[in-house]
Amino acid sequence: MLRPTRWCDGHLDLAYLALHGHDLLAEVADPAVRCVSLPALARGRVTTVLGTIFTERGAEGQGTPWGYDANDAESAFAAGVRQLEWYEAMERGGHLRIVRTAADLDANAPLRVVLLMEGADPIRSPEDVSWWHARGVRVVGLTWALGSRHAGGNAAHGGLTALGRETVAALDEHRVLHDASHLADAALDDLMACSPRTVVASHSNCRALADERQRHLRDDQIAAIAARGGVIGLNLYGSFLAHGREATLGDALAHVKHVASIAGRDRCCLGSDLDGGFTPMQVPAGVRAPDQFDALDAGLADAGWTDSERESFAWHAWDRTLRSTCLA
Repeated sequence: MLRPTRWCDGHLDLAYLALHGHDLLAEVADPAVRCVSLPALARGRVTTVLGTIFTERGAEGQGTPWGYDANDAESAFAAGVRQLEWYEAMERGGHLRIVRTAADLDANAPLRVVLLMEGADPIRSPEDVSWWHARGVRVVGLTWALGSRHAGGNAAHGGLTALGRETVAALDEHRVLHDASHLADAALDDLMACSPRTVVASHSNCRALADERQRHLRDDQIAAIAARGGVIGLNLYGSFLAHGREATLGDALAHVKHVASIAGRDRCCLGSDLDGGFTPMQVPAGVRAPDQFDALDAGLADAGWTDSERESFAWHAWDRTLRSTCLA
């Protein structure tokens, strides 16, 4: 059986981890607490990631480098810039390359990073979109769980706001790719209605196999994303894979197969979210680190997926989508 030549992980909170005080250039000291590092990504042949600019409103974010006052657009902007500047410093140090063009996906670099803004409150107004785009942001999710000035989130339901609709138009003008993960149902409906462009779900699983939280995608939402040419990234957080029990590698594979049964195998990909607010011990055994992703590939091979279909899941589905939507 041929292993995938490489992997693309569609959702890693690299700057968030760094601002937490973790040295991503060093090996992880305790693999039960954290698993993501640049050495671990290299061992796992993870050559491209969607690296987030994650900002958090509300009480838990207060006083943190990524937190901001929900009523203060400037504090959200500053929190976003703080993470952007970490990526830029890492690029200057030769540790990664920010992907701004399709050619950057082919560049010789230790790690290629597509910047994904998770929660759009750092965009103070639609006029800010051009500034963020010029600095490298190519994918935007309008909100994190708690909602934003732009959209309702999976834990704070509601549709797009008036500002959100204006921001969507500005994102479309700059060919920025929309990320549906964390959108409330009503917000995703509004996004689909007001934008004709491709939508992805960078790190979302299937509501049919987990529970009724709006954090997961309904079958019709999976179909709608696929119809736009989008992809759905498998989230490895155990509570998003199985309800009321410890999740297994089989559960993770079941979500991939369910998406494939609706959208086709070429719309399935990885968005692990590893270390994104949970420890490796909350991930199914066997895929608790970036250098264990080959276990997913082996499971798909056992399920009859061809070499090309498994290569698509590992990296090509993301690569194809990014090149055709948001990279010049």
